[in-house]
Amino acid sequence: MQDTWLTKQVTKYIVINEKLSCEAFGCLYKGFYKEDETKLIAVKMVKIAVFGENPKLLELFKQEIAILQKINHPNIIRMLDIIRTINYVYIILEYCADGNLKKYIAKKKENRLSEVEAILFLNHIVEGFKVLYQNKIIHRNIKPGNILLHQGIAKITDFSIACVIDSDMNAPTQLTKMGTPLYMAPQILQGKPFSSKSDIWSLGVTFYEILYGRVPWEAKDFESFFENVQKQPISFPNKPVRSNGVKDLITKMLQLEESDRISWEEVFESQILRKQEQFIQPDFINLFQEKDELGQSILINKCYLDQYLVARYLIQDHIVILEKQKEIALKTFGEVRSKSINYEQDVNNEILLRNQQCEIKRKTAMLKYYNYFLFERNVAFFFNFVVQQIIQLQQKLKLPNDNYYGLLFFIAKNQLIHLERVNEQFTKKVHEKFNQETWERFLQSEEFRKLTQLIQKDLKQSLDFFQQISKAFNKTVDIELLKGQISNKTKDLILEIENFYDNSIKVNEGFYHLYHEIIGDNIKQIINLKSQEIDINLLILYLSICLNPYEEFKEINFDFDIFYEQTVQHKLNDIYGRLQQKGVKLIIVI
Repeated sequence: MQDTWLTKQVTKYIVINEKLSCEAFGCLYKGFYKEDETKLIAVKMVKIAVFGENPKLLELFKQEIAILQKINHPNIIRMLDIIRTINYVYIILEYCADGNLKKYIAKKKENRLSEVEAILFLNHIVEGFKVLYQNKIIHRNIKPGNILLHQGIAKITDFSIACVIDSDMNAPTQLTKMGTPLYMAPQILQGKPFSSKSDIWSLGVTFYEILYGRVPWEAKDFESFFENVQKQPISFPNKPVRSNGVKDLITKMLQLEESDRISWEEVFESQILRKQEQFIQPDFINLFQEKDELGQSILINKCYLDQYLVARYLIQDHIVILEKQKEIALKTFGEVRSKSINYEQDVNNEILLRNQQCEIKRKTAMLKYYNYFLFERNVAFFFNFVVQQIIQLQQKLKLPNDNYYGLLFFIAKNQLIHLERVNEQFTKKVHEKFNQETWERFLQSEEFRKLTQLIQKDLKQSLDFFQQISKAFNKTVDIELLKGQISNKTKDLILEIENFYDNSIKVNEGFYHLYHEIIGDNIKQIINLKSQEIDINLLILYLSICLNPYEEFKEINFDFDIFYEQTVQHKLNDIYGRLQQKGVKLIIVI
């Protein structure tokens, strides 16, 4: 097949000449259903002639088909159909909108992920391997390029050289030497028998790479690479800082001898993969024991924050609908001329090609919309994060009750203000900042619906939390009034709360003046503690960011995961340096 073709029809599918990736037997192309252009697919095109030249490849290909037909799991690529023509075999696969893990980390700063995100993807991959292990399947080519991403879900793909074994999965077996050298276990590199633990090695190298931005061993040629693997112990850079649990797991996964390497059963029970479950479960246990309404609300908010602090993946979901629109354009503009050869039809129309260029411009615009709204949502949840930090540190801070609840009130309300601004924009039929045609498409997209659901869920949780903070502040004010110790500033706060009940979460003219004043006063009080504890000084930094968040979060592609990870790793001098940059004067105890 020549590369000049635009599209072709294969039974009920249309294949587009746009390569997604290439695997052992052929390349993957984008496609869609002929009767429904909104249903996207990936199509692996395999030349039948290849197998005549090498019968062993035919056996591997049949094995790949058998595996894909047998396995059905959300973390493993799903085969939808298989079609044979005179010259080609077409494997119809689910379409993963976000590309592969290799491309994903390449777009990140320093080509790496935060530890939280890396563990999230590792968890997905391990879930997929649970099914492969049960079915005695060795993948043999795990690497970032063979992990696809769709709506935040990692999926194992490319079973071109996978094999099914009859023996014990942990018993070394003599198999052919296949795979990608950088990710191959030492036993495969040496041509020795190996077991399913070879996939553990490959996954360990992959995990290391997405955490550190490079593979653990590198070299100019194969001989020196293998020598490095054999002679250089696994080492971890000082930066980025990673947890001992992560480094311990990688070390166990990258043991040279299979007998020393961790087993799949042990990987499945790894503590770092169960960490989130272990953190959330005690919170729910405490929730049922907590009698106080504010205490319950704090625990509920903490659980929500642990799961939804950063919304990462809806940014990528836009690709699905944008590509759907692109394919719809192929059908909508002009009459398609096609030539039928068996099941295949070539489609060639210059008008459609020009229209695709217009769609690319719309795609770029819609990308900005998605990025913008999720950026604003994540800024809003930074305020929620700060509120939770204040609550956790109050026993050390010992702020007066009116200061404490006033601080919580204003920051929590500011979060609601930011979320409501996003929500209000979703109701606009005409948006003054965006192209009208593209905005209308955005409003009709499935991704917009998901984004709206997220913001509504955020608003409900944040509003419930804020109302409990408001009640607690009212109680504090009543006590102060009885004592006759209420200040003018507290009276202003009371008026602000009354304004909330009268006008929902709208901002009145004096809100931000009081907001800055309250935060500034509390920063001074905390500085006067002269504490050298990291968490207290970090809180000063967080509060200073609250005063001008867009000075810190400067662009819509800001990586909030990396921000939280790097900030919590700051040493005292790092914090002092950042505070001085923000013009915060400190009392430093020597």
